Amino acid sequence: MNLHGLDLNLLIALDALLTERNVTRAAERIHISQSGMSAALDKLRQHFSDQLLERIGRNMELTARGRALADPVKTILSQIRELNDQSNTFDPTVAHRVFRISATTYCCELLATPLISRLRESAPKISVQFEELSADTADRILDGHIDFAITISARLLDKMQTHGEFLRSEKLFTDQFVVAIAKDNAYTEDTITFDRLCEMGYIETRFGGVIAGVSEQLWRQQPKQPHTCGWLPNFQLTLHTVGQTDMAAILPSLLVVLRGERYNVRSLPVPFEMPILEERLYWHRRNDSDAGHRWMAQTLEQVVQDLII
Repeated sequence: MNLHGLDLNLLIALDALLTERNVTRAAERIHISQSGMSAALDKLRQHFSDQLLERIGRNMELTARGRALADPVKTILSQIRELNDQSNTFDPTVAHRVFRISATTYCCELLATPLISRLRESAPKISVQFEELSADTADRILDGHIDFAITISARLLDKMQTHGEFLRSEKLFTDQFVVAIAKDNAYTEDTITFDRLCEMGYIETRFGGVIAGVSEQLWRQQPKQPHTCGWLPNFQLTLHTVGQTDMAAILPSLLVVLRGERYNVRSLPVPFEMPILEERLYWHRRNDSDAGHRWMAQTLEQVVQDLII
């Protein structure tokens, strides 16, 4: 990558353009005028002899050259920031920063409120933005749109072969699945057979209305299935529905433990083998030297420990 003739401001503008893929949003990102960003884009196009961004339909997309530049540019800027702060210290009590986290509704339900409460007390100028996990989450980690993703590894597995050299991860917590029914359900036993569960009305969670969860995928492998009375887009609606009816659902144990009283739900063991849920924290390797990033990862771990204990 030939950077001769590019000053740092143009490199910062290039990173914003490749990340946002939009001149207006890129200008807002680094607090310059739209005309200033347009001028920077013209200079960058001349320097690299490439359009970098091109219009396809209604959207602006990166050219092949633009995609190739995206990660190296972010890495270079990260290294420059590290050089600028030789001590690499981070004081959460005074730092201004927004951390962006992509997670399932389950992890958002568990972690968002206690994390924001903790930040309010110990890091009042730090904010966190949660967003739904999506099919392009690994790509969004790569292009810098999000700082962390929290999910089971299977959901990013198809991207690991492509992005594996860039992604880092560590186990955040584990959970197991349980059968959830209303506390006042006519079924009063502490265990349930496979056949009895299949006789119950059943509620399935299909994220965003389209992404099948682990339980739905496991049901497809069983010799028979219950009648699915409805598919709901998140665990919270599923809990609410189960608590108000005589139907059942298969849900993560921690969610039932923490929200069972609110939703009038209790748990039973699942009568067939299901995998342990291992929720992992993912990030880009370029953030390994970022003290603030490490601090947020440690804070998430502390929040999880407090919940489980």
